[in-house]
Amino acid sequence: MTKTFALGLCCSYIFVGPIFSQSVAISSVPGLSAALPAASACTGKTSLLCAIPNVFGPYGLVLPHPGVSPSFASSFQTGFAQTATQLTLLPLANPASGFVYEYDAQTGLYSRTSQSLGPVVTERGETIGRHKFSFGGSYQRFRFSKLDGVNLHDIPAVLPAVPGTVPAGDPYLAGQFISTRNSVDIKLNQFTIFGTFGLTNRIDISVSVPFMQAAFNVNSVATINRIVGTEPIVIPGAGGQPIVTCCSNGGPGPYGPVFANYFNPANPAGSTVREFSNNQSTSQGDLYWNPNKNSAQGIGDVTFRVKANLYHDDRLSFALLADVRTPTGDASNFLGSGTVGIKPVAALSVRAGWLTPHLNLGYQWNGSSILGGNPYLGTKGSLPGFALFSAGSDMPVSKYITLSADYLGQELVNSLRISTTTFASPGPLASTGQVGNFQTIVTDGKQTYNQSDAAIGVKISAFDHLLLTANTIVSLNNGGLRQKITPLVALSYVF
Repeated sequence: MTKTFALGLCCSYIFVGPIFSQSVAISSVPGLSAALPAASACTGKTSLLCAIPNVFGPYGLVLPHPGVSPSFASSFQTGFAQTATQLTLLPLANPASGFVYEYDAQTGLYSRTSQSLGPVVTERGETIGRHKFSFGGSYQRFRFSKLDGVNLHDIPAVLPAVPGTVPAGDPYLAGQFISTRNSVDIKLNQFTIFGTFGLTNRIDISVSVPFMQAAFNVNSVATINRIVGTEPIVIPGAGGQPIVTCCSNGGPGPYGPVFANYFNPANPAGSTVREFSNNQSTSQGDLYWNPNKNSAQGIGDVTFRVKANLYHDDRLSFALLADVRTPTGDASNFLGSGTVGIKPVAALSVRAGWLTPHLNLGYQWNGSSILGGNPYLGTKGSLPGFALFSAGSDMPVSKYITLSADYLGQELVNSLRISTTTFASPGPLASTGQVGNFQTIVTDGKQTYNQSDAAIGVKISAFDHLLLTANTIVSLNNGGLRQKITPLVALSYVF
């Protein structure tokens, strides 16, 4: 089973505008610039990787009351982007030829040694044959829907105030939080050109060159949840410095309902909900401006392969192969892994009547990449390795048609995972008069877990030496970044 990094896009775009037609520019709120926290490594960046860290603006979610505004952050901003490591596991079509030949040095002739056209995404033990060359291309379509079982289009996240971002650790501001409902739309079109050349009857070399179109659209609806008895009120102090005290609760009070937390300075009492995305129509310098683009395209990580058949007879064929994935794709735009990957695999094929069972065992090692680190901080980390186990059979219906069915399993090692938990508000909400319970995602650290898929495919030799391939991969569990069905079509020719 050949895996490599890729993320891509179909030509589909989502536009989401802010709820308030009036944007909030940093320059329009006197004294706000001094209250902004230090910028992250993603501030001002336009890459897809930074779309989530920047979803609430280049400084994170900072509310526009000058001098006193806390900033808010959660696992959604700082940890969710690390799940891009899951994209190193996407499948490619097997670059090996469906036609297998053996060269006879005495006669100078080639003879086809297998009537089966072979599996689609797994490996068989045979090699293509001395000086034979196979060339082709494939297309795969990815529309991801879940990450560790969490619906990508309905991700709950609570953003508490970040410690140290409020004046003198003010307890009223520090106790506030914002709830969000988020949608992350990840789409991919992956086109791959591949070729295989037989150096000898027992040794093949191959190359796979993927080209990707990627879409990464992020949308979030954020709600300021005002808490009875703790909603901060801001009053003028000596020298014009603001003082935070308690409590507003919407009443007139001696200074009126001067709320500390709001989105729109023109409507402090009522502007508690705002929509954000990386498709905003706001301009640079706006407090909630997200500079990130939502699509990218280009070459992915080129993979080279050497395959050696160590044993072959009329019933059994055994080979060892090694893939080397090179970091030619742009990792910051989900077009590459950002590091070298090495994957040795053992492939065994058995001829048992009309069935040709095959078994693959291997392991992939990966280096360090920004995808394995924290884009918010700009740090790198190791991408998870994984052990792979694939078993199945190809079944020749005739000389021209072969069916294949496979189980594709891989055990990810030290891979970041997410889950949901419940966040209880510190007190009764002003909107309901009761304590509110909110679902929110959290990162569970790095774990070892299984991903399982089933693959069903067909190969058709419509014309001499020309091979048409169609395959469908169906996910069997919820581990990692998933879509239910992954289609693949390919066309190849052997010379």
